[in-house]
Amino acid sequence: MAKTALLEKSLEFEEVLTAPSQKPEYLAHSPMGKIPCLEVENAFVSESAAILEYIDAISPEPALFPADPWQAAKVRELVQALPLYIELPARRGYGALRGQDVAAEIKDEIGV
Repeated sequence: MAKTALLEKSLEFEEVLTAPSQKPEYLAHSPMGKIPCLEVENAFVSESAAILEYIDAISPEPALFPADPWQAAKVRELVQALPLYIELPARRGYGALRGQDVAAEIKDEIGV
């Protein structure tokens, strides 16, 4: 979501591919060790929802969140639901993207 928002707003950024980590040097950037993590002016913002709100605040057009409160709430629902109910379960099958075997029962559970 963060990368899509940056692209949607035509903001320049450098993508650094990394994995989540509990190493102290990464925890200094992302306190929970999660990705994405956005570096801004020698500071860091983590968590997708916070990153989207930050990106929208620094670059209001095109808006990521509608002006209408109900519509904005529906977008925030999606921002919350996608990582929890789509990405998190699908993550178990990510090894297939790197040529790793994924157990048949996991494929069945995630619908592959």
